[in-house]
Amino acid sequence: MSRKTRGARKAHTSVFSALKPTRGQGVKIKPKRARVIGVFSCKGGVGKTTTVANLSMCLTQSMGDNILAVDANLTSPNLGLHFGEFTPKVTIHDALADELPIEKAVMKSHGLQAILGSITYVGDVYLVDLRGRLAPLKSKYKVILIDSAPGVGSETIAAIKACDEIIIVTNPHIPTIASTLKTLRTAERYKVPIVGVIVNKARKNPFDLSIKDVKKLLGWPIISAVPEDPKVYESTAVGIPVVSYAPQSSAAKEFKKLGEFLIKRLRKG
Repeated sequence: MSRKTRGARKAHTSVFSALKPTRGQGVKIKPKRARVIGVFSCKGGVGKTTTVANLSMCLTQSMGDNILAVDANLTSPNLGLHFGEFTPKVTIHDALADELPIEKAVMKSHGLQAILGSITYVGDVYLVDLRGRLAPLKSKYKVILIDSAPGVGSETIAAIKACDEIIIVTNPHIPTIASTLKTLRTAERYKVPIVGVIVNKARKNPFDLSIKDVKKLLGWPIISAVPEDPKVYESTAVGIPVVSYAPQSSAAKEFKKLGEFLIKRLRKG
């Protein structure tokens, strides 16, 4: 072999060595995996479901079809009412009864993807592995928002265990704050990170606790204070979340701020 041929072969070998992928190099494509965020409250009627409806709508408006809202209040589901869905064709109860795959229970309403519950369901609710049930959906979405049952019973515990982190909703009233402490302790017991607390129905009432007092009593950061707003009740009556129904209302503006807060938090990982 001539010196010229050996030189050419050596050059070709160098080129192919440079092109050959080596371990640890190259672009890694990270698969989509949903962040499961639950919204909880020990006391009913504080605005937990209203928060899930509006927050999921805000995130959908910013992130598109990467958001899924799930009604995990199996005994008294009413997330669908906030979207005007009184008799959804498919529900989470159908999926939990193994009548269809969980993916088939997803429906779209007002541009939002959701798994709703049946408000007419009267059967027994058994303890379920909600985390396992939601597993097939985690590769399809970036965020899954869970609306839970009030209290700290087995149904709520199953929802807490399904979450990567949780948000707690309360009102600025002493009895509600006392109940909220139970929710905080339950989350701590199961070692689920708490994003913070939303004070809903905040009013300038001398008998209500101030936001500063709520923070002091609970010991957790207040991430949003949503004012009591007649437009919220009006929007619920017509079945459209207030961020879409009355986007310039005081409550809608605060829910949008909350959505922006969560989006920034998600981007930071």
